[in-house]
Amino acid sequence: MTAPGPLLSLAEYQALAAGTGLEQTRLDGVIADIRDYCGWHIAVAANETITLDGTGAAVVQVPTLRLSAVAAVSEEGVALAATEYEWSADGTLRRLPIGRCWTNRYRAIVVECTHGYDEVPSAIVSVVLDATSVALSAPVGSGGEMPETIGPFTFSGNKGAGAFTGAQLRVLDRYRIGPRP
Repeated sequence: MTAPGPLLSLAEYQALAAGTGLEQTRLDGVIADIRDYCGWHIAVAANETITLDGTGAAVVQVPTLRLSAVAAVSEEGVALAATEYEWSADGTLRRLPIGRCWTNRYRAIVVECTHGYDEVPSAIVSVVLDATSVALSAPVGSGGEMPETIGPFTFSGNKGAGAFTGAQLRVLDRYRIGPRP
């Protein structure tokens, strides 16, 4: 097995530590953290081929909360007619006729679809701005820990990318795909 390359070269690290490209790197980190937390790309709308594990149930969830078109669906390599499934804008894909179930095989359902918001929702833009501002205020090498003093008490915690406030999490939860089995 070949060892993977470094995540960051010494030259890239030195440039970031000197502040070159730091803003873009922190912004990219916040956006990646938002997408990881929510479980899908959110915006902008994209055509995508998504492979799903079968559930053995009548319904599977395409990892999106904004499904706008389904071009094709196949199950275990067999293309399905549009009369053999139906879909909802929330990403739910139901097998038809009613009472029929999807396979329970891994990676057996392939969906060609268009999903995501046409524009980034303003609530997400707000979280990106706030979280990136906090991430940029953390000195490089601090691990994002910035103590906060309230009265005689000092609190510390990770305030870098990925550490969202309760208010930000409430916003992100509106765009988050529910827990998966």
